Amino acid sequence: MNLTESKQKSPFLKRRSTALLVGVLGLAVLLLSVYNVLQPESGIYSRRTLVIGHAGSGFFSPLNPYNPLPANSMASIAKAMEEDGADGVEVDVHVSKDGVPILYHDNTLETMSEGAGIIAELPATEVVGIRYKGGVLYDLFHSEKIITMEGMLQRFQTYAEWPYLHIDIRNHDQSRNAFYAESVLALLRKYNYPVEKLAFIFNDAAMLHTIRELEPKATLMLDAGEDFDLSAKQALDNQLHGVTANGKHVSPGQRQSAKMQGLQVVLFGGKSKGSIARMLEMAPDAIQVNNVKRMRLLLGSE
Repeated sequence: MNLTESKQKSPFLKRRSTALLVGVLGLAVLLLSVYNVLQPESGIYSRRTLVIGHAGSGFFSPLNPYNPLPANSMASIAKAMEEDGADGVEVDVHVSKDGVPILYHDNTLETMSEGAGIIAELPATEVVGIRYKGGVLYDLFHSEKIITMEGMLQRFQTYAEWPYLHIDIRNHDQSRNAFYAESVLALLRKYNYPVEKLAFIFNDAAMLHTIRELEPKATLMLDAGEDFDLSAKQALDNQLHGVTANGKHVSPGQRQSAKMQGLQVVLFGGKSKGSIARMLEMAPDAIQVNNVKRMRLLLGSE
């Protein structure tokens, strides 16, 4: 092929590329239209299901919706409660070496902050106030720092009523079970937090029994893995109140079976309308949702 022939075919190739691009865009618009038509309707679900912000407003997310707020940060919690209409929040609670409950999701500080180490091995002064980091995509839009649980409770104290509070226990040393429980419960008692609005969540029944020894009226939930049925059995065997599980790993039949056995079911996850609607259809006791605003809209107006 000579240069002249190549030039003669260039306009054709350009037209074909343009046509292909238009076709792809058209198909995308069509699929989006169909998707929107098939989305679940609002206002058809039981309002008995509590709307709980998962680590506040969820986790760092680049799409659907874009969320630059770090999990468990003050801004994330405030957005869920004060802007999006959550009934309460789920937070991840560590206890520092000197007994201060601190909100942070992961096991080590390196993963989500400018700090380093394990909170249980550090004094609170070396953890509180460390800046969160999630990458340029997020960090340009927030200036959040690690906070204590007391800081959150002080904010809640300004509300007309205490919100529901799900405490996801972050303790991986059984020798600290009692120390952890005493530290967290002492703080909650300091603020007279209503025990009927509290739930403690962990994947080990021994830790939950330690909570029960100090606060017999506490709601205790076993954190399930992918085997929901096994976790439900373990919850029953240990006389716990229920099971918390990823909504992706639970079927309506499993939810119904747990209910018939007297277990509460709390599901977590969900950002899209479809994923949240699927969980709502199972009518769990609560959903720790990653998109509070969308779940509230699906539930419809009061």
